[in-house]
Amino acid sequence: MTLLTSFKRALLFFTLLLLGFQSFGQTRIKAMMYNLLNYSNSTVSQNKTPFLKTVLDEIHPDLFMVCELVNEAGSNYMFNNAIVPHNSDFEKATFQINQSSGANLQQMVYYNSKKLVLETSRVIVADTRDINHYTFKINTENVATNPIRLEVFVSHLKASTGSSNRQRRLASVEDFVVSLNDIPETSYVLFAGDFNFYSSNEEGYQRLIDGGNRVVMIDPINRPATPFPNNPSVTDPFTFYSSSSTYFWRNSSYADIHTQSTRTSNTGLIDTSGALGGLDDRFDFIMMSENFNTSSDLFYVNNSYQSIGNNSNCYNLSIDNSNCSGTYSQSLRDALLQVSDHLPVVMEIETPQNTLSTESYSQIVQFQNSNIVENSLDLKFSNNLKIKDLNIYNTNGQLIKSVKLKNVPENTLTIDVQHLSKGIYYLSAQNLNKPIKFVKI
Repeated sequence: MTLLTSFKRALLFFTLLLLGFQSFGQTRIKAMMYNLLNYSNSTVSQNKTPFLKTVLDEIHPDLFMVCELVNEAGSNYMFNNAIVPHNSDFEKATFQINQSSGANLQQMVYYNSKKLVLETSRVIVADTRDINHYTFKINTENVATNPIRLEVFVSHLKASTGSSNRQRRLASVEDFVVSLNDIPETSYVLFAGDFNFYSSNEEGYQRLIDGGNRVVMIDPINRPATPFPNNPSVTDPFTFYSSSSTYFWRNSSYADIHTQSTRTSNTGLIDTSGALGGLDDRFDFIMMSENFNTSSDLFYVNNSYQSIGNNSNCYNLSIDNSNCSGTYSQSLRDALLQVSDHLPVVMEIETPQNTLSTESYSQIVQFQNSNIVENSLDLKFSNNLKIKDLNIYNTNGQLIKSVKLKNVPENTLTIDVQHLSKGIYYLSAQNLNKPIKFVKI
């Protein structure tokens, strides 16, 4: 090696050390909402719990919001046998019995304690079922001096068609809107649940997104159904237009966002209490405050809202149907079928701040030789490897390559980087707080 070459490498390495981490120090939080279909500590629920763990292992939520919990014993069983085995960093909120109208199904949240700190919780008595309200602080490096709070509301609105059921859904939404008066109008808010809306034309949906609310709420995917025609002679458009799917989400043009029902038959399933009919309705939601689209402190990750397991080709079919293949695997769809007659929905939010207690790359990922490479990047990992994907970014923050870390032999990995242009790159992953840099020469 010539003196000049050694000098160039030293200069590159020194430059690398001086560069900041500002573009990569962010923390991403994945929120997930799931109707668990009458989950208790019964034999039926216990038998479907391994399938729930399969779902969690695939999705990796940080905030797990659920409805249709029957009792606290069921909550504890699920926590100990699906959630903790998935991620031992998870904690659970206090279980609170539903006080609304004698309803026997509860809501609950579980959360990654390395990213979220539960500050307070309360119950809002509403029509049909309670609305559970949780205030979290994001566990950033500045949590003590400048905390970012996340207000999370979870509910399960009245099911079924008909004017009276729509009005009861509207009544619960009104209870939620009134509760927004109890928090600062600049709050970051998520409102999640099985809302049982058949259309964005429903009074409850329209009230939820009313721009006059103290905290303005929006639908992250903004996929409204066709509005009813302006016909003054029609006093009840829901009944008048009920024979047409044009004005409802129950048509094939919305196949990619449907969440219910996952099944056309209950034959052979562990839990046979689920609704049938195939995937044809959008009942499950995570709504967010408008400031997630305008803030630089905490923001919605574009295109992160998904109906998990929905490959956009399963209209009126069971989610495990071979014709529903695509990005979501057969094994995941089989597991979803066993757990519930609903699909979970997810969305991601992000802050530029680092999470306080996430593990550092220096503990998890190390270079086998040097961070100055020519043809291959040789890495070794600690035995407690929890990350699933390793990403390579350039200095502009553009994703260059993503590597799956399944079945890493002997905790070592070689990545071919011959195709990369000369320069500085960063290795990053969701669960680790700071990237590491390497130089391609």
